[in-house]
Amino acid sequence: MNRLTPLLLAGGLVAATPQASLDKVADGRSYMVAAPTPEAVQAGLAVLEQGGNAVDAAAATAFALLVTDPVMSSVGGRSQILIRSADGSYTGIDGATQAPLRVDQPWAVGHGYGTVPIPGSPAALEEMLAKFGTLSLGQALQPAIRLAEEGFRVKQDLAEALRASERNLRRYPGTVQHFFKPDGSRYAEGDILKQPTLARTLRTLAEKGSDALYHGELADAFVADMERNGGLVRKDDLAQYRPRPGEIVEGSYRGHRIVARGGNCDGASVIEMLQILEAFDLGSYDITDADYVHILAQTLYLGSADEHVPDWVQVSPAHAARRRLEIDMDKAWPTPVQGSATPGDTHHLSVVDAQGNAVAITQSIGPNFGSKVASPELGFFYAYSYDMNDDPLPFQREKTSQSPTMLEKDGKVFMALGSAGSGRIPGSIVRAVVNVVDHRMALGEALEARRWFIADNQLRIETAGIPPVTLERLGALGYDLRPYEARDPYFASVHAVLVDPATGILHGASDPRDYGAAGGR
Repeated sequence: MNRLTPLLLAGGLVAATPQASLDKVADGRSYMVAAPTPEAVQAGLAVLEQGGNAVDAAAATAFALLVTDPVMSSVGGRSQILIRSADGSYTGIDGATQAPLRVDQPWAVGHGYGTVPIPGSPAALEEMLAKFGTLSLGQALQPAIRLAEEGFRVKQDLAEALRASERNLRRYPGTVQHFFKPDGSRYAEGDILKQPTLARTLRTLAEKGSDALYHGELADAFVADMERNGGLVRKDDLAQYRPRPGEIVEGSYRGHRIVARGGNCDGASVIEMLQILEAFDLGSYDITDADYVHILAQTLYLGSADEHVPDWVQVSPAHAARRRLEIDMDKAWPTPVQGSATPGDTHHLSVVDAQGNAVAITQSIGPNFGSKVASPELGFFYAYSYDMNDDPLPFQREKTSQSPTMLEKDGKVFMALGSAGSGRIPGSIVRAVVNVVDHRMALGEALEARRWFIADNQLRIETAGIPPVTLERLGALGYDLRPYEARDPYFASVHAVLVDPATGILHGASDPRDYGAAGGR
């Protein structure tokens, strides 16, 4: 496909956005986008409407998210990318953040300049576009620039996150400057958040490429702020950064090929869980039956416990068979289980076009608002490195739960999906696949269905619609139940696209646990 006309730059992609209906679920015959903010979905749709491919749309969507979801992502963050080209080949791009050279001891505070790593997202997204897109970086950035300049309406999740993190956010002048009102008060739901400094940064990226952040004027501003405030990133750290080929892992589930990101991503856990479950006749169960809840809970626990097992072991059917033998239908695992009460620290977008190109991207800056430090000169939150805070190693790219995933059926795209939700990411992806493949649910229904996970020695479970007898039986199996009466962001947020093998219709869905959307045509 030829590169799109420069008129896109002059006319403005956002102004040209098609009047596609955005909702939690959407259908289309040509293309589909699902993402955590409606503004980002519109950015991707504008590109597709004007002839761009799925990679172009994914880049525009991802950049728009760096503006409209500052809780979970920023120019300073990380992007893990999985691309399926129309010829059926797969490519991974590792845009992880990276610890700088001069780390020597844990920061151990949980926020601040000492937790700031080298950014990965701009370089990774630029490489994706250069290799597989038809747009220039400048064109793909136009919707994000416009959103930063003109602003977007603050939703409940951002307003609540600002309230919950206010104490630490106010420690840093750049954060107060860019993410609180001029009078110092918090933004509330319905307010318009404009980010003129971020818009200027994005314009520099559009004009000079990501090189500006790793070698040029943006790098100068980044490092000057680090040097003034005890941060560790220096110019030589930025200059050496490169996106890496992202490792890819494969498996199968009930006649579907599974392709996911491995290595420092956790797609191998997705495959292990599905291959454990393949021996159970899940479709014969009522999804509120205690035995069904137990099978899923134990499987997701086993897969999560194997997170640091080598990928080649995790994806082995023999390993899945061995782990399956450890599921006791008469009792729950009694061993301590790691877990977290954090709702999520990532977001995910999925895009599929009519030619069979598909993209799944998971992005993050660590916990909510990353390091909590926003650059005074650049206007974005610096990311947070868990390893730098706890166990630093020079140039380390830490392992995360990010798991961009795709399924094929008969050599064609069937699903592109991923999730936000820290350690619940792999399990939430598995639940979506099982609901679609085993229970024949529509995609929106599959994401809406109740979820449960073992964490902190508890079975945390969304209980609405689950009968008391099921909860009693789970208690008898040895579970310490922690009920959630409503759907809760703790249980992860999946954004997915499904292509109906019989009709070719594309179905998009955004998890009801967040404020995202799906749209297509």
